Amino acid sequence: MNLTHVGAYLAVLDTGGFRPAAARLGVTQGAVSQQIARLEAELGVSLIQRGPGECRAAPGTEVFTRYARTLLELADRATRVLPDPVLVVGAASNIGTYLLQPVVKTIGDAHAEHYRIRQRLGPNAEIIECLQTGAVDVAITEWWDHRTGFETTMWREEDLVVIVGPGHAWWQRATVTLDELAEQTILGGEPTSGTGTLLRTALGEAADRLPATVNLGSTAAVKEAVHAGLGVSLVLASAADTDVQHGRLHTLRLADITLRKPLWVSHRRGLTRQDPAALFTDAILATSR
Repeated sequence: MNLTHVGAYLAVLDTGGFRPAAARLGVTQGAVSQQIARLEAELGVSLIQRGPGECRAAPGTEVFTRYARTLLELADRATRVLPDPVLVVGAASNIGTYLLQPVVKTIGDAHAEHYRIRQRLGPNAEIIECLQTGAVDVAITEWWDHRTGFETTMWREEDLVVIVGPGHAWWQRATVTLDELAEQTILGGEPTSGTGTLLRTALGEAADRLPATVNLGSTAAVKEAVHAGLGVSLVLASAADTDVQHGRLHTLRLADITLRKPLWVSHRRGLTRQDPAALFTDAILATSR
């Protein structure tokens, strides 16, 4: 597959048309059309849906488009790996937001002579898929699906706490039972999230008594909803620290069980010890010790 043709295809999608894509790439509009035509002929499918206002990806090509972007990203990294090594660290959003930044700063400073660190944050499943495709070199996640070909080690464990907003009946309490929690409107903790996975593992069938009623898309949104009194939630303790200090949220522990969420570091199996991914993994595991 010709990467120039792939680049032309993505340029059309990103700019919305053949003319702006040609301007971005510094070629003629006819050249862009020809490159995409050759790519479509090679694949045997139509990739572009031409409309009156803009060009879009043809229906059913979404997965190909995602892999196409990964191809170009990997090609770019491959051209720079020797003169300017870059390590891409992917992290589940909560880890990247609330835990990772001081660690990346420390490791990045210590390893500056060996590589630069670039970060990519996203949902847990997306980060694992990025590791599979090579879009990230190291993945730090709230759960791991045990796929083959990768080396995975627990980095650390983080406490999971219940959060409530000002004025809630539990504001002065230190603990709450599962039965009491089951009577509340619970925000977040969807089955595919790290919290949802932990609850099923730790509580078994009892987790069914704690259904996630509202999916707000991010822990930041969940915290705002809890602060507004729309419900309660279960989050990483570190995600609530600043809000607790400012009196915006209050945290409680579960009286029935201690919930601790393991966080995992993964990279491809068989790396040399001097590979940037292996060096970074050794460094981040050392922080837990």
